[in-house]
Amino acid sequence: MSPLAAKTIPRPGHLPNTTSDAQQVFQVLQSGGIVIVPTEVGYGLMASSVEAIEKAFTAKQRRPGHPHGLIGSYELHQELHILEPEKFHMTRVLTQDLDMGVGIVAPYNPDHPIMANFTPQTLANIVKNGKIGMFVGGGSLNREICRLNYEAGQVMVGSSANLTGRGQKFRVEDIEDEIKEVADLIVDYGLQRYHVYGRASILVDFEEMKVLRMGSCYELFRERMSRFWGVELPEDPVYK
Repeated sequence: MSPLAAKTIPRPGHLPNTTSDAQQVFQVLQSGGIVIVPTEVGYGLMASSVEAIEKAFTAKQRRPGHPHGLIGSYELHQELHILEPEKFHMTRVLTQDLDMGVGIVAPYNPDHPIMANFTPQTLANIVKNGKIGMFVGGGSLNREICRLNYEAGQVMVGSSANLTGRGQKFRVEDIEDEIKEVADLIVDYGLQRYHVYGRASILVDFEEMKVLRMGSCYELFRERMSRFWGVELPEDPVYK
């Protein structure tokens, strides 16, 4: 068995199992490792310890100062972010009832216990203009990983599993070798749902109701915001 195959799950002859696969991912994160995990918007490179976070972003060749995003449960988003109740109602319906992955940017509570996990250097890359971005949702596997992290008081920092500027990867075989080599565990669920877009996640500042990135299935997000809350957002020039 090749080194790559040895650290890839599911093993040959086995099917995806979000419960057991999430547990393996969680254990690797707890031990200070780096994981590659599938989400609806492509494969993500994720870590929890300060050393693993820096190692992962070095492998991506990401420029200094580029903001890092958190990957978290709805519960962590609700505790960490500071928003008016109606904004939390929006994010709950979108990510929980409608099962939509969304990058949520908002002011945060600096006294939340989760913030103690970060060094000043890492914190400087997570906070931008007094706000933190957190991806919530993204499929059943990611949701289960985030649940385990939340219950353990562990936070996950992530980005797309690709060299900086090379675009989203929707299959493991398309991820650059440099990225796969740095991972301690790779979860390979094959082609991911929103590959037709070739885009990262939607990113929205919910405090200002401002779209920061028209990501995968943005036209669906835009329609839902208008239909359910009367919030009119810019039209996607590509996917109308």
